[in-house]
Amino acid sequence: MKIRIPTIEPRDYQVPFLKAFDAGKQYSVISWHRRAGKDVTSFNALVKRAMQSAGNYYYLFPTRAWAQRALWDNICEWAGGRKLIDLLCPPEIVRRKNNSDFFLDLINGSRIKIDGTDNLNFVGQGGSGYVLSEFSLHKEEVSGFLAPILTEGSAFVVFNGTLRGKSNHLWRLYENNKDRKDWFTQWYTLEDTKTAYWVGDGVSINPELAGKINPYDGKKFKNIQDDVDSGIISYAMARQEYLNEAVSQVENSYYGHELELLRSEGRFGNYATNGTVYTFWDLGTSDATSIVFAQINNGVATIIDYHESTGKKIEDYAVVVNSRNYNYGGHYAPHDVSKRMLFGDLVTRAKEVGIDFRRVPKTNSVLEDIEICRRSLRTLRMHTRCQDLMEHLDSYRESNSGKPVHDAHSHGADAFRTMVMAMHLNLVNPYLSPSYSINLPSSVGDAEDYAMDNWQEEDNQRPLWERFRL
Repeated sequence: MKIRIPTIEPRDYQVPFLKAFDAGKQYSVISWHRRAGKDVTSFNALVKRAMQSAGNYYYLFPTRAWAQRALWDNICEWAGGRKLIDLLCPPEIVRRKNNSDFFLDLINGSRIKIDGTDNLNFVGQGGSGYVLSEFSLHKEEVSGFLAPILTEGSAFVVFNGTLRGKSNHLWRLYENNKDRKDWFTQWYTLEDTKTAYWVGDGVSINPELAGKINPYDGKKFKNIQDDVDSGIISYAMARQEYLNEAVSQVENSYYGHELELLRSEGRFGNYATNGTVYTFWDLGTSDATSIVFAQINNGVATIIDYHESTGKKIEDYAVVVNSRNYNYGGHYAPHDVSKRMLFGDLVTRAKEVGIDFRRVPKTNSVLEDIEICRRSLRTLRMHTRCQDLMEHLDSYRESNSGKPVHDAHSHGADAFRTMVMAMHLNLVNPYLSPSYSINLPSSVGDAEDYAMDNWQEEDNQRPLWERFRL
């Protein structure tokens, strides 16, 4: 008896990846929108290779629970209630199926392990092939653990998922390797796959499909706007998941719409940096300190630079500020600047090294401040070197409790809010004298050398996937 693999007929747009995989591509990045069949296609490829060559193969989700829900226990009503895992890996090729540890032993000696990377169980166990599903949501160190296996052996790896903006490792892998001949990379949107259409709310994608039958499932093509109108999915989430936008419209993003306008109106560009510059801070203790550098002219801000790092002293940030060689008019910190004990008596110590802070007082409501920030984004300009800040603002969002989420993106957003509120309260003025200078401590040494040493230290702490191309 012959078993055909893949057991599910690939769709036309899935074939290029499968052909490249069969041709021996070791590295693949497939960023496809929701419901385009990323996991079905990736698992099909893995099963076929596992039957061709005996070895250990890993299909990894961000968490073990996700792996169980999405693949192991996923019941397909369209297949008469059969489980997806049994459709993709039919019993005829399975010698043993372990329902507690989620692995399949095939008749040729291969083992397929389905798991999450939250427990790092795959580390130290050499494999012949890996798929990392929804890679943008995995821990950042995962590909660093895989790098030695991939570079020293012949194991393949497939990274799949929606892009979810540019502040994640899936986007960086795609961007770093899209022109490399030894990689297969693919970025699909709804317009590429023609699997649905979206007409409404200023969107018109594949309108020609309205009322027609989808050849893949025999049903009428779906209008994504129907789900948005019903509340099943928000407009922002629909754009992220179906348009697969690299410019993230993050779910519950505070500033997503305004930043989209900023980009489309050409206010994210290269601007002169020779005027008076002000710095606006969010001071961290165990977390990040963020500094926004901006010029303010006629009530309009142009953000020209951005810095962020963690765990350093105020003397170190004095070096950062001084190394920019801007003509400073003032430095503004949030109202709780004196409570940041990592730096000791920060206000006094800052002044000793030449950073004369002015406090921006606490206001009545953070949410009211955010609305003021939204309005400022209608005129604000930003230099292209501030891509990290742009990503932080894109990803600054509301939690289920209605308050801002405190995460890696909130520090940059808080420094930005310090700037906007200082402007709103008419606090920004050039109070530093023209002879103002940073007093670098002698222990630091030359600012340029320190900056290079500091860059190297931070680079050594970056995960392997970000420092090197696999």
